Amino acid sequence: MEAEVQLLGRRTYEGFAAAWPSREGVFADKINNGAKYVVSNTLTDPEWQNTTVISGDAAAGVSKLKDETDGAILVAGSGTLVQSLLAADLVDEPRLMIFPTILGRGRRLFPEGIDRLKFKLAESRTVGPDGVQVQVYTRAE
Repeated sequence: MEAEVQLLGRRTYEGFAAAWPSREGVFADKINNGAKYVVSNTLTDPEWQNTTVISGDAAAGVSKLKDETDGAILVAGSGTLVQSLLAADLVDEPRLMIFPTILGRGRRLFPEGIDRLKFKLAESRTVGPDGVQVQVYTRAE
């Protein structure tokens, strides 16, 4: 895991905080001991170690976090948060996992009303026995 910071929405934070502290191993140690920021206007006292709450204007808080962080900030899940970050043009490298399943309905990944954001495909690979596609995009000039 190459990220310096984990950025989570409240619901994803609650799921991670319930699951990861009891786990062991290199990956669990990185998540448990690393810096975590949760964007929430309702969570005030996070119990999971090394967690800081960003409240109020999420875009301003995340923009400040980007300025203060040397290295990558990873958002895992957190669909509502990702949509607000896309709308505020705060996403530098989308990493999408495309599962070979068609649902036919559900929540949109990309919110309506955002300006056009230009990215280029930097990496694409297939992982796992089900053919999940991992696609990494970087900013296009």
